[in-house]
Amino acid sequence: MPRQLILFLKYNRWGFLWGALIVFLTVLPGKAIPRLPAFMDLLQPDKLVHLFIFGVFVFLQIRGFISQPVSPVIRKNAAMITILIGLSLGAITELLQLYFVPMRTGSIYDFIANAIGCLIGWGIYKSGRIKI
Repeated sequence: MPRQLILFLKYNRWGFLWGALIVFLTVLPGKAIPRLPAFMDLLQPDKLVHLFIFGVFVFLQIRGFISQPVSPVIRKNAAMITILIGLSLGAITELLQLYFVPMRTGSIYDFIANAIGCLIGWGIYKSGRIKI
């Protein structure tokens, strides 16, 4: 494996692994996900999960893209590239759930939560308050 690819993967491993976790959670059949009590439907806690997982994804991926020494173009445009990847991943996961995963439904509202999570992750990274 070329040295540049190894370096790129080294600096981006956490973002890639988190993205793989998102895909894994997305394709779990509905019966594998515990049901929440009916009163929780009013609060829709699943939207908080969307915000969290996509916020963490964007934070980790921007950090990885900026840290990697292989591609100056990716390093310079890390936030924009990562947000585009996050939005694409958010759309793809909702489409997977809508058309291919039994007992799961894709939702425009879930996609909106994914997108807001991406922006939150970017904002947290930009604020510099969290160092990993």
